[in-house]
Amino acid sequence: MANYSRWDDVKNKRREPAPDTRTEVEHDLALGQLIYDLRTESGLSQRQLAERMGTTQSVISRLEEGGGARNRIDTLARVATALDRHLVVSFPEKVPAKLKDAVQVA
Repeated sequence: MANYSRWDDVKNKRREPAPDTRTEVEHDLALGQLIYDLRTESGLSQRQLAERMGTTQSVISRLEEGGGARNRIDTLARVATALDRHLVVSFPEKVPAKLKDAVQVA
């Protein structure tokens, strides 16, 4: 049987992440959720999306779990193409209040 009290001690000794780190993680998770939502709305399994992208199911799983800041734009572009969507990267002077089907990181 695992010693859960020792694991709790380890978790309790960990410092809280810096606010910037927490924000990055939240963005990563939001992007993963968006990819999941778009994939399931398209009626595709992880394996089917992976086949369309020329990659493996485990890559899709990582993306959906918030593989995040390490996601390269070319990978996200391949996701968009495989889902018959468009990837838009923008540097506007003023950020719109809300974008449909988007994760805003600024």
